[in-house]
Amino acid sequence: MPVGRWTLPILITLLATSAGSVAAAGPIPQTEPSPTTAWHDGALRTGPAGLVGRSDLVQEGPAWRAYQAMPLGNGVLGAAVWAEKGFSAQLNRVDTFPDLESAGRLVVPGLDPLMRAADYKGRLALYDGQLVQSGGGMSARSYVRADADQFVLEVTGADPGKTQTADLKLWPGRTPTTSAAGAVAALAETFKDDASGGVAGAVAAVTARARDVSASVVDPLTVRLTFRPNRDGSFRLVVGVPSYKGGDVKTAARHAVVEAHSNHLAWWHDFWAKAAPMRITSADGTGEYVENLRTLQLYTMAASMRGPVPSTHGAVVRMFSSSQDQADWDQDAYWHFNLRMLVSANLGADIGDLNAPYFDFYLDQAAAMKEWTSTHWTGARGICVPEFLRYDGTADGCDNTSEPNYTTRILSSGAELVNNIWQQYRYTGDRALLNRSYPLMREVADFYLSALTPGEDGYLHLEHVNALEVQWDTNDPTPDLAGMRVIFPIVADLASARGDDAFAGQLREAVGKLPPFRTVQRGGEEVLAWSGTDEEAHNTQNPEMEALWPWGLFDETSALMQATFRQRVYPQDKDWGMDATWAARLGQSDEVKRLLLKGIADFQIYPNGFTVHRPGQEAVRNHSFYNEWGGVVTTGLQEALVQSYDGVVDVAPAWPSDWDVSGAVQIEGGHRISTEVKDGVPNLVGIEAGSKDTLRVRNPWPGQQVRVIDEHGRAVVAPTTADVLTVPVAAHASYVVERVAVPLSSFRFVPLTGAPANAVKTVGNRMLGVPASEPPLASDLVSVRTPEKLSNLVKAQTGAPIYVDRSYTITDLPAQLAGQALVPGANDDSKSTGPVDYITLELSQPATVYVAFDPRGEGDWWPEWLSSFTRTGETVGTTDQRLILFKRDVPAGQLALGANSGIVDKGNSTYLTFVTSR
Repeated sequence: MPVGRWTLPILITLLATSAGSVAAAGPIPQTEPSPTTAWHDGALRTGPAGLVGRSDLVQEGPAWRAYQAMPLGNGVLGAAVWAEKGFSAQLNRVDTFPDLESAGRLVVPGLDPLMRAADYKGRLALYDGQLVQSGGGMSARSYVRADADQFVLEVTGADPGKTQTADLKLWPGRTPTTSAAGAVAALAETFKDDASGGVAGAVAAVTARARDVSASVVDPLTVRLTFRPNRDGSFRLVVGVPSYKGGDVKTAARHAVVEAHSNHLAWWHDFWAKAAPMRITSADGTGEYVENLRTLQLYTMAASMRGPVPSTHGAVVRMFSSSQDQADWDQDAYWHFNLRMLVSANLGADIGDLNAPYFDFYLDQAAAMKEWTSTHWTGARGICVPEFLRYDGTADGCDNTSEPNYTTRILSSGAELVNNIWQQYRYTGDRALLNRSYPLMREVADFYLSALTPGEDGYLHLEHVNALEVQWDTNDPTPDLAGMRVIFPIVADLASARGDDAFAGQLREAVGKLPPFRTVQRGGEEVLAWSGTDEEAHNTQNPEMEALWPWGLFDETSALMQATFRQRVYPQDKDWGMDATWAARLGQSDEVKRLLLKGIADFQIYPNGFTVHRPGQEAVRNHSFYNEWGGVVTTGLQEALVQSYDGVVDVAPAWPSDWDVSGAVQIEGGHRISTEVKDGVPNLVGIEAGSKDTLRVRNPWPGQQVRVIDEHGRAVVAPTTADVLTVPVAAHASYVVERVAVPLSSFRFVPLTGAPANAVKTVGNRMLGVPASEPPLASDLVSVRTPEKLSNLVKAQTGAPIYVDRSYTITDLPAQLAGQALVPGANDDSKSTGPVDYITLELSQPATVYVAFDPRGEGDWWPEWLSSFTRTGETVGTTDQRLILFKRDVPAGQLALGANSGIVDKGNSTYLTFVTSR
């Protein structure tokens, strides 16, 4: 029901006069402002466009660097968009296995005037799933269609008489088939997986809705469209990127760019209307920042998790890559540990349908996993779910026939998968998924039964297995003991319901024979142990904390768990750390805030909100966008606002007191719990029931008299001061938990909305959005033909970056170089001894070329080609190293410069190149 259907006076009148309504409390003194609520007509009412717009990524200046790229996607096709060469968009599919190679990069030079305009404005508009940019009388709107594998760029304000080009290009090492036919240009490539024999690939085909469109092949890696804008200055580029496994490229390309009616905006608006809202405000701006990260995570899930397989590989979301084909970890495989926080975050945000790729992937590989288990785990029955599982079902895990390593003997991934299936059913009511999954759930439980060994102490033990990646050959890992305690009863009940009483009996008997959790002394306190033994650590996870989340076997009342949290060995040193969720479950609101802000400082190095794996990294040096921290943030915020894992709905159990919040969280049963918290105190608690149920709700105002009314104002729970309320709910009905002294009728209705962001957001030295920066230098004198990574010229001046892969800058330089063209170096090539044409310059007129070399190489690794230059006696100061300057006068034409080093495996900082006219 839309906001405003009832006016406030009518609402108050109805609440006051409905049959069976409870008596209202005394009026609030008129001298005090009326408290407000967004709860109206049975729901927390929002204006999604304004609320979501608060988290838009504002570009105060263009994203000149690839690491600043903005993500667009439809769950199968992703794009990273930035301003290099005027306009660049790298296109990536979720399924080009085994290495997830990009389909190519779209480059539109004619948008350079827009990007360089003094009045440039840009934003990633999350509500619309679009990147919108304007400047110099031009506008550009780009998006990946929500309903088709097509990237679209719509431009207005272009010069109708000026010819434009649009290139699709790949890079050295790729071997595409090129095609140019009429108004369609295309690249196509297939990839054969030697391990599985599978073939995958993609076509990238571009056409233009413009005048005089023609396609051509530029070189083996590049195709081009040439066209003129329409007479009104508009043009539209459509790049279709379908899956491709071979065949006629021209036909595939022609089909790829056919456009049907677009439901793009409708899809995104429907998505945001369904997602559970959350607005956070604070005096220091940190609340708004974490709200933005949560909204960005929901956006990322909608833009990346709608395909046949998950989009995250080792936490890298390859669909949004802007770094050609470079990526961390194995892009053909999945680590379960890096997916689990995405599943939990989606459930709490009521976007659980986006977990489908996760479930489909494991269910589709059930037969392969069973075969793997039978051949790689001696004595096993059932299915062991490998922690590391390749897209084709082969694994590096669940293997006791080889030496233990990081993943070979992790068993708890299977227990988590079973629990996630069960939670998905409980949150969404998806019985079809549960029925489809039961055979797998049974097989996982049976594997555990087969792996347990009776001990002389009367307990059943797991022996020679992993405690996550921390301990490689231990007994009774805490994650597995906790997992079996949770999933055995679940699977037993499902088995009984299917008439499999014998198996159910085995599971119930086994639960009673699992050993107790081992404890040890750490930091002078008794704490949970990682496992039953004390093997050394190989990674920095905290296996003992798994008993709290995901398994929920302890709560804030456990002194043992509180001590275990205080004494955990590896407090949040990787972006996978669920420390904020653990703090929330332990009721530690200050720690929730501290840990989230610490994680932002440690991991969130990219202005698009993506992160890196560990602290101390620089955006310019990394090649991968990680998104598991977004799942960590989202899960932590949702658990801090509403918890229900222990069977009691607890509102704001760990919400930081200096973050005010209005929001909702989905819980088991499909119920949405809403509240608004100011200064640490909720105003009301709304319940939108997803099913017939009886909820146990903790009194949000301990000791105060509360009651529960339904959507008609009728009493469901009479006034009480009980600590826990028992609330019967009917499916699709709504209820309010209110204080008797401050009833719903005393609140003034104000919908939950906001205004789109208008500036870059910052917390410390981290930011969301792109600040204005110096554009690449446009030079009539020099251009870089090769390599492409060095082709963006820099204006030589104090503060200018000197490398494309480091953050060092110029501190001082000779006067004749100020304002001149600088060809930055690539410090990753500091030991390069490659060809003499490492850099090829194109000079339009005679010039003086300067090179600045690291003095540590003199008499050692300086290359032979440097002898053709003359030492000037001057130096260039940088934040890295003071460099010695050489020069050489050269004629117009091409000039080749060699690699940095003349000695194999030697070299320090890479040289810089300056060009001046003469």
